[in-house]
Amino acid sequence: MNLTKSRSRHPSARMATARSIRTGRFLEQIVRPSIPSVHRDSRRYRGRPGQSTRGSALLLVLFTLLLISGLIISALAFLESGVEDYGALNHQFRARQLARSGLAYGLNPEVTNQDTPLLNQKIKPSGEFHVVISSESTKLNINTLLQQGRDDILQTLFLNWNVSLKAVNEAINGLKKWTNGNQEIQPVGSSTPQPAPGQEENQGGQQQQGIQLVRPFMAVSEMAEVPGFNAVVEAKPDWANYFTVWSDGTIDVNLADPSMIALVTGVTQATATQFVKHIWGPDGIPFTSDDQPYQDWNDVMVQLGMSSQQFQIVQNLLSLTSTVDRVDSTGTIGKYSTTISVVAKRASIPVAYLLWQEK
Repeated sequence: MNLTKSRSRHPSARMATARSIRTGRFLEQIVRPSIPSVHRDSRRYRGRPGQSTRGSALLLVLFTLLLISGLIISALAFLESGVEDYGALNHQFRARQLARSGLAYGLNPEVTNQDTPLLNQKIKPSGEFHVVISSESTKLNINTLLQQGRDDILQTLFLNWNVSLKAVNEAINGLKKWTNGNQEIQPVGSSTPQPAPGQEENQGGQQQQGIQLVRPFMAVSEMAEVPGFNAVVEAKPDWANYFTVWSDGTIDVNLADPSMIALVTGVTQATATQFVKHIWGPDGIPFTSDDQPYQDWNDVMVQLGMSSQQFQIVQNLLSLTSTVDRVDSTGTIGKYSTTISVVAKRASIPVAYLLWQEK
């Protein structure tokens, strides 16, 4: 009743209320469609910062994993390289120890190349050493030849290597000048062969002395530095294998090859070959139990087919035994090897070392 009365009493109020309702509905229609859009956009905008953070964290994790993986791979490669280097050094060290073991056998004066089981041994699981004993007395001592004025031997040797006569003479004269401090020398062919100091005496009982060298060669390699010697080097690349500075100046007739015997004594190559074969005994094989080495000079002279006068000229360049030996010992572990070469007087007590090389 009161409401009816109120409405009837205030018609303007009813009209205002109706207008308000219509206006509110209109505004609601205008505003409402935008509300869900606003909410959706706000949700979308609120989600983007979170997604960006998660993406950055993922990239950082991936980068960290890549970095760690790289470090691990590098560390493994470094460790692998270190292990390989250590293994190589270890094998090289063991190879050197095996070479030294073989050297201990080879330096024993009682051991010869005939003692094959001693000089060639296999060490389990994969090691071995091989030893070769040779004599420096199978080579020409260049200082001795120059001291004794044996130009003829050098000349014959170089001519056999197809060096021209002019180049041969230049090389020999160069060797003479080098060892005499570039002083005045007797040209090649003008000197008379001299006996080794202390080996021969003249008719008056006076000892004949050889030529004293001012500057003897200290190593065979020095010969290559002599002016004019390059012709010999070019003609015979392995020329150094024929010379030494360590021997006593004599050639061991029981160890030298036929070419060296023929060169020093002047006999034919055929005679020198038969001379050497006589040493090998009935089986014709060197360094076996039936070898027959020469024991006295008369046997040597007879086998060379020389007269006493002929033999006297060359005897001072020959010996029955070697006083200076070379021992080459090679130790091997897998693919790694070490060779030790020693020049020594094995018969002396203690052993006298003249040269020690490792490679």
